[in-house]
Amino acid sequence: MPRFILQFCVTAALLCGVPSHAQAAQWQVLNGTSRYKVAYDEQSVKLTPLGRLGIWFRFIPRGESERKLAAAEFKEKQYRSHLEYYEVDCGDQTALLGLIDILGASRVRLKRIQGETQPDPILPGSVLDKAAKRICTDLDDENNKDDDTAVTGQTNAPEKSDERVLNSDQLQQIENLQKKITSKEATAETWKELGNIYFDADMPEQAIKAYESALALRPNDADTLNDQGAMYRQTGDFQRAVANFEKAYSIDPHNLESIYNSGYVYAFDLNNIPKALDMWRRYLALESNSETARQVRSLIEQYGK
Repeated sequence: MPRFILQFCVTAALLCGVPSHAQAAQWQVLNGTSRYKVAYDEQSVKLTPLGRLGIWFRFIPRGESERKLAAAEFKEKQYRSHLEYYEVDCGDQTALLGLIDILGASRVRLKRIQGETQPDPILPGSVLDKAAKRICTDLDDENNKDDDTAVTGQTNAPEKSDERVLNSDQLQQIENLQKKITSKEATAETWKELGNIYFDADMPEQAIKAYESALALRPNDADTLNDQGAMYRQTGDFQRAVANFEKAYSIDPHNLESIYNSGYVYAFDLNNIPKALDMWRRYLALESNSETARQVRSLIEQYGK
């Protein structure tokens, strides 16, 4: 399953008027549940006007049976994963579920579900409880730092580093995969899994190399071509990104992710609006009812004049 689709809202081509998870997400893995692997986006944690902490969670089914159960619950056959947005009240230990984004292949948003109107108590031991303990502690620490700064007039906080840090779960997965890679068990899927870990850790150069090894063994994997293309774009190599997306499209003319991503890069990175319009119209010829299709239609109306 491809892991990425370029989001039009980033470009301000559309005004999104609702909370959105950070584009350079920093997912912090939680223990999860029996059905889902769960993480929260550290970059999404923001103080709301009501004094709560807004936070996005990512839920990925642990297996195909769990995915099918979720697809049935959300009444969306193309379901692959979903995001949930909460507002957490650290004082009252309550949380308000604001939004649920249902995602398909390449994280295309299939639909958005409005949440609740009233907060509920946070259940002890739940995923939400574990995340709340982390973010509320961070808020307390930040407030204490502010108090210290007000007294001393200075702070000893270290400068922010751009270095990406792999969490313990990711490091363990990499170690396990590298053992396979150095043995006779190495397959295209092994290299792809390794690329996915680097993808999620926002390490594009390492992801590109892993995907390259996967494609050497399975060159016609459209999903891997899309994911590597997304990583090429992140490094600023727009021509290679487009080349990957177009190759994926040539392999699978019904591959919506490659068409979507091509249109994005042509429009907003290469400033080739005619080519972008062509790709967007191809998209609508295949899919016209999803949330993504609505965004594409709006872009055609805006840029096709």
